[in-house]
Amino acid sequence: MVALPVVLTLVIAGVIGALVVVQNQRQTEQVARADLIAQDYLAAVASFRAAVVKQVSAAKETDPGALRKIVERGIAEPPKLADAPKYGREHSTVYAEAEQTQATVLEPFTSLSKTLKRADTGVDFIASARTVLALRATDYISTDVSSSELVRSSLIPAFTRARDEFAQVKVPSGQQELADKVSGAVQYVIDQAAVLAQRIDSRQSFSFSYQDQFQAAADAVSDYATQLKGDVAEALNAVGEA
Repeated sequence: MVALPVVLTLVIAGVIGALVVVQNQRQTEQVARADLIAQDYLAAVASFRAAVVKQVSAAKETDPGALRKIVERGIAEPPKLADAPKYGREHSTVYAEAEQTQATVLEPFTSLSKTLKRADTGVDFIASARTVLALRATDYISTDVSSSELVRSSLIPAFTRARDEFAQVKVPSGQQELADKVSGAVQYVIDQAAVLAQRIDSRQSFSFSYQDQFQAAADAVSDYATQLKGDVAEALNAVGEA
């Protein structure tokens, strides 16, 4: 009878020990399960990234708008990290890595998409600005014009029309000053042409040059085009390194 408590204690200790072993085994299995889920996800992400990068690389010479559509289609359905047992999620370093990857996997692609959206607007703006700045007064009047009629009926309307059409073009974010510079160069010709017509009517000599205004605007447009090209190249490189 005296030995009974000892036997009972030994039995309880044995049961507790067995439970601890079972619990440890379950925890190990949960971590292993989380590891496996995370590894599958990371492999899927690697394939996903490679596929999108391949599509982007094949189309990187297309215009920004078309390339952006390719990017958006490519990232529409990214891999999703499957759930794992609670203990496994909390103690698997691989699963933690997968969670971090899931939070950032689209960042370089969404950044590229935003850059391409800006570039798409910018390309149209640049083309329109260069079209306006390609205008030449000598396309409408001669250098020794002696009648104000052509100045008023041809030169001024042509430059006014070009100015107004350019005003309808969407201005990229942060480029209003550049737009004003281009419009200002065209307006300068309109204003000087009006003075020219008045001087001709008054039989007074008058001449003007707009080379400085147009060249300054053209240089500013070229600088913006270079900046835009650099932004796109940087975003493309970031995708390639993702």
